[in-house]
Amino acid sequence: MNGRNRKLYALTALVMLTLCACNTREDISKYAPVEIYADDTLLQQIDDKRAMIVIAHDDDMCGMAGTISLLNQQGWEIAVVSFSQSPERNTAQIMACRDILDTVMFVDLKPGQYRNDLDSVENAYYAIPPEKFEAVFNRALIEEEYIRCIRAFNPSVIFTLDNEMGGYGHPEHVFISQIVIDLAAQQRIAPAWIYQSVYTDHMEQTIMERHAARMKSWGFPGDEWDNAKAIYGVSGMPEPDVQINIRSQAGRKMDYLRSYNKREREILDFFIPFFEVYPAEEYFSVFDREFFRVIKM
Repeated sequence: MNGRNRKLYALTALVMLTLCACNTREDISKYAPVEIYADDTLLQQIDDKRAMIVIAHDDDMCGMAGTISLLNQQGWEIAVVSFSQSPERNTAQIMACRDILDTVMFVDLKPGQYRNDLDSVENAYYAIPPEKFEAVFNRALIEEEYIRCIRAFNPSVIFTLDNEMGGYGHPEHVFISQIVIDLAAQQRIAPAWIYQSVYTDHMEQTIMERHAARMKSWGFPGDEWDNAKAIYGVSGMPEPDVQINIRSQAGRKMDYLRSYNKREREILDFFIPFFEVYPAEEYFSVFDREFFRVIKM
C-alpha cells in the first residue's frame, strides 16, 4: 500500500468511525429478508436493453438502485423520470445518478398543478381512497407529460413502485405506478415488461413496525401504514416474483443513498434502516437482494 492509499484508507476509516460514533449501531439482520424467490433470468434474455424508471419522486428509486446500477454495468441504457423538485435537488439527483444510469428527466409540474387538494390535506403522503384519485390528481396533464418522456426514451422495460400500496402508502406512488400500467394497457406506451420494486413480507413488517414505533416515540400517531393498508384494501405490498442479487453494487448503491441531503437521508432511514451507520460492503451483505413483481404487458 503506497503513501497515498494509506492516507485514503486512514481517512475512510476515520469517516466510518465518526459515523458509528454519532449513530446508534443496531443489529440490522432482523430487518433483512428471510424469504427466497426465484432469481431473475428474464432481464438477461432481453435484446433491447433500454430500461426506464418511472416514479413520482427522485428518491423513490432507492429500493431498486442496486439493480439499476447492475444493469447499467451490463450494458443497459437507463433513464429515470420523476416530478421536478427544487433546482438544487434536481441537480443533486443528476449528480447522484451519474454512476448508475445514463439519463435523468423531470416532469416540470408544480405540486399545485398536478394535485387539487394541497390546501385541504394535512400531509400529502397520507393515503387517499383510490376512487378519489380522479378528483385529486390532474390525470390528463400528468399523463401527457409522462408520456412525452417515456416515448422519447422508448424503453423495453419500465421500473416503478407497486400500484397497490406504493411502498408505504403515498398516494402519488400508487397513482404514478397505476398510470404506467394503464398507459401500457392502452398501448400509449410500449414496454414489454414492468418491474415493480417491492419488499418481502418480513422486510415490510419489521421495517414498518420500527417506523411506527419511532413515530410514536416522537409524539406522532404512527398509524400511517395501517391506515394506508385499510384505505387501499391490501395487506401490504404485492408479493415479489423474483429477486436480484445486488451485492456487487454495494458501493455504488451506498454512494447513491448517501448523496441525498441530511433531511432526505433521515427519511430514507425510515425504510432502509441504519444505512448510514454501516460500511457499504457490510450493509449489503445483509441486504444483498432487491425484489420485484414482474408484469408482462
